[in-house]
Amino acid sequence: MITEAAIQLALFAVLFLISLYIPLLGMIATFFLSLPFIIFTMRHGYTYALVLLVASLIVSMLIGSVFSLPAALMFGTAGITIGALLRKNKSRYVVLLASAFVFLINMIVDYIISIKFFEMDIIQESFSVFRDSFQTAMQIMKGMGQEPPQQLQEQLEQGLELVKYITPTLFVLAAFLLAYVTMVVSVPILKRLKLPIGAWPPFRDFMLPKSLLWYYLLVLVVSLFPLEKGTFAYLAVFNIYYLLQLLFVVQGFSFLHYVANKKNVSKGVVIGGTILCLFLPFLLYLIAILGIIDLGFELRKRI
Repeated sequence: MITEAAIQLALFAVLFLISLYIPLLGMIATFFLSLPFIIFTMRHGYTYALVLLVASLIVSMLIGSVFSLPAALMFGTAGITIGALLRKNKSRYVVLLASAFVFLINMIVDYIISIKFFEMDIIQESFSVFRDSFQTAMQIMKGMGQEPPQQLQEQLEQGLELVKYITPTLFVLAAFLLAYVTMVVSVPILKRLKLPIGAWPPFRDFMLPKSLLWYYLLVLVVSLFPLEKGTFAYLAVFNIYYLLQLLFVVQGFSFLHYVANKKNVSKGVVIGGTILCLFLPFLLYLIAILGIIDLGFELRKRI
């Protein structure tokens, strides 16, 4: 066990080194940072994996700096969570949900620490950089004798204001994306190592709990009341609404995949149609409505 811990620690060190100092390859290596912890946890349990995590934090600080600790902690804890649940033969959807929650907690804690102790708000700085770039582009257009359209500037401000309000939703989406990609790149390697990984349940059988419909109805009722922009209540209702809409879109796609399977529609057509819908916002809205109807009236039982 000590020998394997040393091997996994060395593997983590190499991946962490690549992620820090090699630009393009580093982005790919980042998604494999949890892999050593997944493998070690599945073989020896999460108790010993926590010792490996402590050692990896020390190594990450030696390779990078104190600022490298949050990344090592985030991918380490997520890897231990994935490994511990896979070891217990939990459903991959459960593993995805739990690991996304771990990623989300790490991201929120890192964001709070960066504001409180380092006085650095990454989100606000990103907005400032984007505004400066936009203003520079506008100045270049004026220099070329073209007057920038006022409507374009208004749309930019509205877009930035929307992004600012849905920042919590973006955090959740980023956490799920990190968890999903981590699992996707890790599963083939775990399979080659003959570790028990289970299988993804068919997407067509995915069903949300019906209780979400009541939450959605409650959010719609609350949104009828005048809420002051920027307040906690406004942000909470705004973000819960968007998250529920995204969940109902997933439910709608699951229903369409179920129908396609029943009608023997080829997988190529189903995948192509799904990708096409992702680029057409009005179709996504219709699919969300379809998901709500499917969840409320159990359309699948009528097919």
